[in-house]
Amino acid sequence: MTLVVGHRGAAAHAPENTMESYRLAVEQGVDAIELDVHLTADGQLAIVHDDTFERTTGNPAAVRSLTMEQIRQLDAGATFMAPDGSHPFAGRGLTVPVLGEVLDWLPERIGLVVELKARGAVEATVAALRDSAVQRAGALSLISFDEHAIDEAHALAPEIPTGLLLVPTDSFERGLVYATEHGHDAVHPWEGDLGMDPAPKLSQAVAYGRKVGCYVLNDPERMKHLAAYGLWGFVTDVPDVARAALGPRRT
Repeated sequence: MTLVVGHRGAAAHAPENTMESYRLAVEQGVDAIELDVHLTADGQLAIVHDDTFERTTGNPAAVRSLTMEQIRQLDAGATFMAPDGSHPFAGRGLTVPVLGEVLDWLPERIGLVVELKARGAVEATVAALRDSAVQRAGALSLISFDEHAIDEAHALAPEIPTGLLLVPTDSFERGLVYATEHGHDAVHPWEGDLGMDPAPKLSQAVAYGRKVGCYVLNDPERMKHLAAYGLWGFVTDVPDVARAALGPRRT
């Protein structure tokens, strides 16, 4: 069964990387949640995609320049725009979470995909995830575009599955060989790089003993197309669309 992974939660419907977004993603039937970690000035693991807060809160400060206490004062719902142009989450008290908060909340049978955004956060992230409930359940994976970061994560915790993200147009074959040689369980290209006939690439991955996921997939017909070929999973902004396309989640 192809896994539906909520991209920063349910990012099309609620402010990304907030507890509100994660809760909505679970309600919409995701198999796992994807999120991003950065290290703060006081060594906390803030859940945010960019290295600044400008796009998601309107504050241009760099993540590494603020303590978590200062980050908690930011409005994580400030800039989210609904289709009608309104900002329905502004001023509603949404905050930037820390990784531990998400781990404490994460429901049973929901997986977690953690993207390492900064090399400096690898050691702390691995320490936080090691022996967590989701790790013990076998539903955790670490991914990164940064080969150094994902290699370090694998070296520190070989028991946690790791995956290499590929930037668009990067060679799938190169990524697959790299992942295999460095002990990573999966390779995750941009969905467009799988092409209209993904069978050769997916068959090659099976031969190498690697899984294949992709990002970011929001078109329901493409979801069904790739799932029919046995794709391991995909990241999506619209879990509700994915569940409608692929059918109910298996529990």
